Amino acid sequence: MLSASSAFAQEADSLQASHVVSVRYVPITRPSETVPLYREVSVPPVADILRSFTGVQVKDYGGVGGLKTVNVRSLGSEHVAIFLDGIQVENAQNMQVDLGRFASDNLGFVSLYHGQQSDLLQSAKEYSGATAVYLTSSCPFLIDKAPHLRFRLKGGSFGTVSPAVRMDKNVGKTVVSASAEYLRSNGRYPYTYLDTTLTRENGDIRSVRAETQVWGQSRKGHWTARAYGYGSDRGFPGPVVRRAEGFPFSAERQQDLDLFLQGTWKSWWSDLYATALRFKLADSRTHYATHPEKNPMAVPYDSHFHQRSGYISVSQSFTPFKPISFDLASDLQFNRLHADIAQFVEPSRWTLIQAAAVRWATRKATLSASVSWQGAWDRFDHPEAGGWSRENTFRNAWTPCFTAYWRPLHGLDVQAFVKRSWRLPSFNDLYYTLVGNAGLSPESAIQSGLALQWTGRKDRFVWEVQLEPYFNRVLDKIVALPTVSQFRWSMMNIGRVDVTGADLKLSGTWELSLVNLSLTGRYSFQQALDHTDRESILYGNQIPYIPLHSGSLTARVDFWDEWVLLWTTSSTGERWSRTANTPDYHIDPYVLSDLQLSTRQEFWIRDKVTYLVVAVSVNNLLNTQYQVVQGYPMPGRNGMLTVQYEF
Repeated sequence: MLSASSAFAQEADSLQASHVVSVRYVPITRPSETVPLYREVSVPPVADILRSFTGVQVKDYGGVGGLKTVNVRSLGSEHVAIFLDGIQVENAQNMQVDLGRFASDNLGFVSLYHGQQSDLLQSAKEYSGATAVYLTSSCPFLIDKAPHLRFRLKGGSFGTVSPAVRMDKNVGKTVVSASAEYLRSNGRYPYTYLDTTLTRENGDIRSVRAETQVWGQSRKGHWTARAYGYGSDRGFPGPVVRRAEGFPFSAERQQDLDLFLQGTWKSWWSDLYATALRFKLADSRTHYATHPEKNPMAVPYDSHFHQRSGYISVSQSFTPFKPISFDLASDLQFNRLHADIAQFVEPSRWTLIQAAAVRWATRKATLSASVSWQGAWDRFDHPEAGGWSRENTFRNAWTPCFTAYWRPLHGLDVQAFVKRSWRLPSFNDLYYTLVGNAGLSPESAIQSGLALQWTGRKDRFVWEVQLEPYFNRVLDKIVALPTVSQFRWSMMNIGRVDVTGADLKLSGTWELSLVNLSLTGRYSFQQALDHTDRESILYGNQIPYIPLHSGSLTARVDFWDEWVLLWTTSSTGERWSRTANTPDYHIDPYVLSDLQLSTRQEFWIRDKVTYLVVAVSVNNLLNTQYQVVQGYPMPGRNGMLTVQYEF
């Protein structure tokens, strides 16, 4: 078995740790996309990283403070699990995880998996989810005992200012990292509406993020813990619609306070047996107000929401003989939502997930099969209020998965998977007074996909070709459509959606003496059709916000000493904001181009090495007027300057 210290060292470098001799050199399921951020001179936001992945749409409501959620292969943002260091980021209230709340410069990797990983000691949630995005922290393994400090200042368009600081230090056998970031932006940018140039209003944000992470090791394993806090005050600019002269589009405000504590402990007791324990405690508070005194057209609303959750997971891995291994995992989670809304039912939910997996692994192939069971108990403290269900509700489902990996030739990898996933409606979907639809059914999806990856090298040229055809069938798909704001949504089930698609990625790198040139092209085809009712006029229509065609072209030049020039052009095809694919709901296609120049220079001060990082970026270089979500115009040309000092 690999020693605990060496396994911890690998994880400290943000690499996947190998734990058992029998699978140490065995290929595992590859991610569909992965970005090693620790190699980057200047790290873009998490939303921009995922936006560049093939087959991924990021719903963006505009500006620095706008909500940003991710949708993969037409499954919807609620069906995409986001894991931060192996523990899922959740929001039982509305299941909308805002990507803008995570600091990408503290991450080592961002990876996207379709189907199922084949790693040991996964949690039951990892087995039961549909598609997963993994955010893996970078652990600074310091050579000496001196503190390591990093100061960063970012500023640019829309009055954006964002200072940040991070400190890393070795304390015995542990590594401590503490960071903080402040963000302020007025969110004001010009846009075109009915041949008139207007300025986006009420899109400002002020936020503070602070977190501390500790990595430690023992004789037989390692552990990590994270404390996180995030507070923000932002405006919701609202959709651009016809309005009475003199009235603002929106005066809505939202304040958030999110706190959580999470940790993971892994131990390899012998060559035959390993365990992992995960936990998380979270507290989330939201205050939402429409401020009718500023906008008389707004519905009066001033409410507070308080969500608490607790989570614990136990995983076990058995390797009785080569090449077979078995995994068992159990997760238990509790969520409760309180609100000061009249007739609010104050729901609570216990969720139990059990998973079992078997894995057969050799040097050239891996086969794995898993099955998980998920049961959820909803209970209402005030069942007489609100007019929803007056009975406590129990929902459950079985979700099997099969994955296969094969390397028939050197440089050629073949992967295939079939998986069923299931997701519950959120508390807002069911119980929220202005949105809730108590008749919503849980959403079920059957995914299948094939991935072919060919990599090779000839002299100084390295190439990669990746083709991934897939088919998804989603039953009782839950669709959330924004109404008059980003806070209030309309919930509905679409009985059956069939998604047929393919992702293609071509990349090549020329490694020259003074310059490295990389080109990456991506194309995605997604046909997501409503097949609920053959008699309906909506039958065969593309579902909301899914483009049939999309793609991007990225050119990167590494030259001189730590200079990087990055050009990205992305294209998104036409979409519709409703299943009725009519001109009233049509959203025009658009093409965006972004440019960034960055450098990382080394300096010696008093016999100590220091680094200065400078990055200049111009987004939407051609000043394209476009919308990701109908009624929410996006910014035109905008720039950002980042200066970072490390010592």
